[in-house]
Amino acid sequence: MTEFTPPSPSAGSGIPAPAADPTSPPTATATTVTATYDHALRVAPAWWRGALAIILLAGVFLVLSVALSVAAIAVDLLTGAYSLDDLTSGAITLTPWSMLANNLALAAMWPVAVLLQWWLFGVRPRWMSSVEGRFRWNWVGRLALVIVPVWAVYVGGSFLLSPLDAVVIDGTVIAMVAVVILTTPLQSAGEEFGTRGLIQRSAGSWLANPTAAFVVGTLVSGAIFAVAHLAGDPWLIAYYFVFGASLSLTARGTGGLEAPILIHVTNNVLLLVPTALMSQTDQVFQRDAGTGGPFMLVPMAMCILGAALSIWWARRNRVVTVAPLPPSRVAAPVPAIDTRASGPLL
Repeated sequence: MTEFTPPSPSAGSGIPAPAADPTSPPTATATTVTATYDHALRVAPAWWRGALAIILLAGVFLVLSVALSVAAIAVDLLTGAYSLDDLTSGAITLTPWSMLANNLALAAMWPVAVLLQWWLFGVRPRWMSSVEGRFRWNWVGRLALVIVPVWAVYVGGSFLLSPLDAVVIDGTVIAMVAVVILTTPLQSAGEEFGTRGLIQRSAGSWLANPTAAFVVGTLVSGAIFAVAHLAGDPWLIAYYFVFGASLSLTARGTGGLEAPILIHVTNNVLLLVPTALMSQTDQVFQRDAGTGGPFMLVPMAMCILGAALSIWWARRNRVVTVAPLPPSRVAAPVPAIDTRASGPLL
């Protein structure tokens, strides 16, 4: 028996087209390509962009660091903080001016990083803050309620278990405390925009696989972060790498730089203010061989705890951690994905 097949409606045939069934699925569903924070610069995946971004960031920092350090040394010599003989013999101490020069050079990495991203990747500066294209201050405030008390207990306990010097308030101490409070948050933010914001994501842009990109980006940014601290002790080198890697994980798990910056600022300010009051700031920058030891496992554990708390709190607060790739003026449009044929995105 032959089954009758009705003729297909065509223009001018006089046969009306059947009404669409509103309950039937569409023939194809286009979904915008999304990414985590660390993989967002894959929107412009030319290998040379990431390489050039890292090289230029390091070069600009080196130039600024030398220039500001020379200026600080000149001011210290003119004000009598130390003599030319002290300088040539290396018998100088950290002064408020040299601390200010260090912090300003690192703080400058914030605008340098976002401008390099804009120039090389065509992604506007606001997209370096988070996957939502803005710095989420409300999220920072909620996270501070968790991070700051935990870090205060950690730092307070560390000082109570260490030898304490007398607090002598003089002009130098007041100036050092002012520099720490006013510029250390900018220094910490500059390091995060430079390392986790530009270096991590530049290296991550080299690979299409998100997991591989995160691993490579974390290794590259963590290694540069550790080397940049000029530590000669293996324990300190390991600590700086763990510090950097944990903040890379934090940025990925929270969708932006807000949590890494908060942890970095809290750690540095709470450590440096007491040392400045006790005129021990020099000790913080002593990183020669033998300075560290197994006790560095405690701050390493704190770094990991900070990452875990941040990611957990982000999930509790439903913070956006994955979003569409940011718009780029140099990248070709990313093709949509047919989820009907390939299945849901994981």
